Amino acid sequence: MSAAPAGTTAPADAVPPVPRVLIVEDDAAQARLVELLVAAAGLACVGRAATAQAAVRLAAGADIVLMDYRLEGDRSGLDALRELRAAGYPGSVVMMTGHGSERVAAEALHLGASDYIIKDDGFTQLLPEVLARVVRVREIERQLAAAQHSLIRAERRAAIGEIVVALSHEINNPLMALSSQLDLLGLDERRLPPTSVAALAQARQQLARIAALLRRLAELDHEEATTYVGTTRMTDLATTPGGPKAGPGR
Repeated sequence: MSAAPAGTTAPADAVPPVPRVLIVEDDAAQARLVELLVAAAGLACVGRAATAQAAVRLAAGADIVLMDYRLEGDRSGLDALRELRAAGYPGSVVMMTGHGSERVAAEALHLGASDYIIKDDGFTQLLPEVLARVVRVREIERQLAAAQHSLIRAERRAAIGEIVVALSHEINNPLMALSSQLDLLGLDERRLPPTSVAALAQARQQLARIAALLRRLAELDHEEATTYVGTTRMTDLATTPGGPKAGPGR
């Protein structure tokens, strides 16, 4: 399944893209058969590889790798699987082994293969079932990841809400007291020197800015973060998620 762009998670009920399959098989006739079976299963074949090196190089463009154990060269499918998992490849790998290679299949599972299939008389019937099982497991994992992401977002919103209530309670009272004091000074504004009048206006402006910030906090319905300085992140206090951003100097 194609990965969502960094920093995003597809909704759990979104229609997933067609899984892309890489076929790693050094026998051309066998590779063609597997390709036809993949297409019949409704999946997209994105290429073939005959060596472990090619498999590792091309795997990034696939969601599922059908990996034969015996490949061209001195490296096997297990070697390719080991390298893929060590590199953090997130896709599914299905090991294809010859009859009597159950030990290889067990080792493949130990190395992180999602499933395996024995290439015997029942291969053509079993491969679609194995593919369907792998796709089903991937979809369940996708939905679990989306649900977990939604839960984390909900918990963050709840935490922000609690902080907002506490801040509003603690700031509003002194804010109102300061505003009252400024109003009292404003009654004698005509008797104040110009510099004091200007300072009074600036103080009112800053109090209005604080009041506006508290309103934005109370209306905050998201928990998106934006870069402040360097790698430091801060919650975006834009009035709406798509509104103007509050930068360091605002």
